[in-house]
Amino acid sequence: MDKCPICGGTNLTTEKKDYQFVDSGLDNVILAGIDVTECPDCGEEFVSIPNVLGLMDLIAEQIILKPGSLTGQEIRFLRKNLLMKISEFATLLGVDRVSLSRWENEQVRPTVANDRLIRLTYATCKKINETTRNKLIERLKDKSLEGAVAERYFISAFSAGDKERQAVSH
Repeated sequence: MDKCPICGGTNLTTEKKDYQFVDSGLDNVILAGIDVTECPDCGEEFVSIPNVLGLMDLIAEQIILKPGSLTGQEIRFLRKNLLMKISEFATLLGVDRVSLSRWENEQVRPTVANDRLIRLTYATCKKINETTRNKLIERLKDKSLEGAVAERYFISAFSAGDKERQAVSH
């Protein structure tokens, strides 16, 4: 980028930084080492994220593998990553639209059984790889899905072109 699209300034600087990826719909995703271009004239920041769709899939994999129950934001993220309307996802889960809306808005927590169903439905619809599927099965065997845990997801070394992917949850 040679020129700021906001103010037309030409003194742009680009640095690799950790970036809070709120555009994902989650407030707890940090992308490590992302190119961030700043315009000192207007203060605007521009971020270059390679393969956003692959990144969203990677975030979703981390969500379905996390210990603790899913948060409302995470349920909404999974649904939207499947490109489903709330009514479509509710029908697929066998619940009414109002129940799903209450889960997503954190008015009510889904039962442990529904939490598992959401994870398995996502995994089935996305046709996740065998390694992730095996990790999910192991996660579902243990009793760690009770109690909402809002994790922070740090994602680094993401390059979708050659399928190198690494995600670290903290």
